[in-house]
Amino acid sequence: MPYDGPYQMNKRNGYLISKALHTFMWASILSSVAQLLSILIDAIVVSNLIGPDAISAVNVSVPVLSLVGCLGALIGVGGSIVAAKAMGLRNMEETNRVFSVSLKATLIFGLFISVVGYFLAPAMVGLVCPTDSRIYPLAASYLQIIITGMVFMLGTFTLQSFIKTDGNPKLVMRAVVIGCIVNLFFDIIFIKAFDMGIAGSAWASVLSYMAAFGVCLVHFRMPRCSLRFQFNAPITNGLANLAKEGAPLSINSLLLGVCTYFINTIVLHVAGDDGMYVWSLCLQLFTIMQLVLGGISTSIYAIGGLLAGERDMEGLGILTRRVLVYVCSVLAVIVVVMMVYPEMLASLFGGSRLADNTMTDVASPIRIYALLLVPYAVVAVLRSLYQIIGFRGMSMILSITQLVAMVVCVWMLALVSPDMLWWGFPVSGIILLLVTVFFSWQKHRQQPQLAMMTLIPQTAGGKSLNFSVRLTREDVRNALAEIKTFLKECQVSDSTIFNIRLCCEELLNNIIDYAVEKYKDKHFADVHIRLTETQVSVLLKDDGRPFNPVFKNKELREKNTDTDYEHLGLLLVTGESSSINYQYRYDQNMVFLTFKR
Repeated sequence: MPYDGPYQMNKRNGYLISKALHTFMWASILSSVAQLLSILIDAIVVSNLIGPDAISAVNVSVPVLSLVGCLGALIGVGGSIVAAKAMGLRNMEETNRVFSVSLKATLIFGLFISVVGYFLAPAMVGLVCPTDSRIYPLAASYLQIIITGMVFMLGTFTLQSFIKTDGNPKLVMRAVVIGCIVNLFFDIIFIKAFDMGIAGSAWASVLSYMAAFGVCLVHFRMPRCSLRFQFNAPITNGLANLAKEGAPLSINSLLLGVCTYFINTIVLHVAGDDGMYVWSLCLQLFTIMQLVLGGISTSIYAIGGLLAGERDMEGLGILTRRVLVYVCSVLAVIVVVMMVYPEMLASLFGGSRLADNTMTDVASPIRIYALLLVPYAVVAVLRSLYQIIGFRGMSMILSITQLVAMVVCVWMLALVSPDMLWWGFPVSGIILLLVTVFFSWQKHRQQPQLAMMTLIPQTAGGKSLNFSVRLTREDVRNALAEIKTFLKECQVSDSTIFNIRLCCEELLNNIIDYAVEKYKDKHFADVHIRLTETQVSVLLKDDGRPFNPVFKNKELREKNTDTDYEHLGLLLVTGESSSINYQYRYDQNMVFLTFKR
């Protein structure tokens, strides 16, 4: 249980978590925006250069590509979640094993799909779209080509998940941007200059996957990279556990393809080819929401996984609240645009070629569909959080319910009236939100220590002290006094208390002296002390310049300068602690110390 003595600290703030979130989030958002622009412009180019049926053909291929992409979620995201928790525990051997197994499994499966999928693509399209439809030949040609690039698409997805977890989301952004530029450039070249039609769009996408994969490989030549690929790691070693972690998101990706297939069928039978265009447009807008949501909420997997590994439940709560605020704010803007300018959105996707009465009929479905986005996104964030903190069953249920409810509601309302089918989308979102509220209320009632809605435990196991300290001499002195009082209340030996205070004093003062140059009183360091039966662990974080006390200590020992009093404290830190580990991630120094109790 947390420390409940008379000197309990309630001073934890979100300064460093917000800094980490902004570092991660803005790079991820820019990646998503770049990818979004690529998808939008690609759809605009394809629909205007080839015709409105082209975007419908791309939409028909979505279920198949989603089925393939679910492996990326199963192994890539699942592996990155396990790796993030291992990083939080400072177990780099386990982190590297997980990374190696994930990448191997993904590349082998991707290669298999690339070869087999090429021959089966026309038959797979036939399962989704009637062969006598005017859309079928376009969709078959598109899918047969683009599926050959699955090995690079899945490999890139896995690499990006681990690179983000390793604290380098900016490189992922560069990979996405370069891939988008390659895609758009060759779209115009292949379609306009070489007159390759929709096949040109597919080949452009394959080249973009290859370009993004190549950029991701640059991370492993950087000094800051902490991931090491183990060629001898058995591919079956722990693969089931990775799949279990990635199952909720994988099932969601799988069901997205199945859901799209069923809604395609419902719309084609109820509203015909023109209705299929309207649904294709809504699906593009749904993709916008998914990319924005992914850009922000994936921080739950990377930063949240790290915090969960560190047993920092208070920090995880701060992160979740920040993420929900950002997600709802961004999506609210998108909803307003969809409500106010539906005709403009339709015209971007070749709607100007439709008959006037069809164009008029497009506005109402877009406005109705917009009501789905915010409740869907809130549940998606909570689903990711539940997975991180161990409620895999509920995360799985939400993954299934999130899309099954959508199909069922659309189908039932389509039976009432063709125009009513669009109301099935927001109705499913409301039902899903109610299911989430009911589940969290039930869990909170059974286990009051779980926070309502987020279900984050209010205790992290063992006694702990968790607070933020302003980087001034006076505040550091007060913090050291609080640490001493806390450790005495927990009956830690005097010699261990002395060593812990000595190390914390040296490291915190070192941050003030060397890591932060300006406005020191505006900066904070996070201090997290946790006790088990055998040891005391201390975690210090700050956002100053990179400064590795482990490396600096080795440098001092090599110089053998006993009279270097300025840095003598760094030698004491290593000498008095049982172990010391340093990482620089999300533009923050993280020093982890352990002491025998």
